[in-house]
Amino acid sequence: MATHATTHELTFDGDRVVKRFVDWERGEHLREWRGLSLLARYAPGLAPEPIEARFAEDPPTIVMSRLPGEPLGAAPLTDTQVRALADALTRMHASVPESELADAKPNFDPERTQAALSRMVEEAIRKGGVGAETEPIVAKAYQVATAFAASPWAQQAERPFGGPVPTVFGQVDGNLANFLWDGKKIYVGDFEDSGRSDPMFELATLVEHISVVHAAALDAERLFAHLSMTSAECERLRVFRRAFAVYWLLRLLPSGPSHRRNPPGTLEAQAAHLLALE
Repeated sequence: MATHATTHELTFDGDRVVKRFVDWERGEHLREWRGLSLLARYAPGLAPEPIEARFAEDPPTIVMSRLPGEPLGAAPLTDTQVRALADALTRMHASVPESELADAKPNFDPERTQAALSRMVEEAIRKGGVGAETEPIVAKAYQVATAFAASPWAQQAERPFGGPVPTVFGQVDGNLANFLWDGKKIYVGDFEDSGRSDPMFELATLVEHISVVHAAALDAERLFAHLSMTSAECERLRVFRRAFAVYWLLRLLPSGPSHRRNPPGTLEAQAAHLLALE
């Protein structure tokens, strides 16, 4: 049986999964293999076991073990699942030594990330913004989004620390479908964007992912209650959550790439969500 995604194709063969990369221009196959290898060494049992890297093939292919369980997100998470998710995230972020990540390209860079959000706003403006016929709540959220993108938000997230920010191994893909529940524990899959990251940036990618916000599958505050965070980390998380809420609003605009992929009303719901984070 095979399943398809925008960047890869998965084929399930007994207790193995074959992942063929449709798009690997950003080195997705290399990051996937490195991520699987690091977790196999430092957090065995959390993610698929890497079995074989076929990088000489076109397209490049990775063979890994098959995880048990079903993807999260089809229904609201139970208290037990929320606690297990917190445990899986904590283990993933704490297991890999910083020395193993020293030469990895950071997934969060303040200037690069802020510039990327600004480019999204510029593209939205170039395509006409929200238009006169837009629902008032969307127009208001759009104003908030453009103002936020123009602010030094990434630098503001650094200030509470007054020094170096923690570095962790991060998945950088908050889709709940990447977390599998077998009735007892949660496993983590999909590491093609993984690398050196920031724990609060990682947490924001999860709780603000469209699969979480609009499926109402995960209550962010319930998850946070199981995580140990300092006041500086809470402030950093607050800024990053707003950034990702802006990101999804821009993607859901009529001119955005996610507009037609989601049911009617998603844009208005995202606008309300962004305004509620103010």
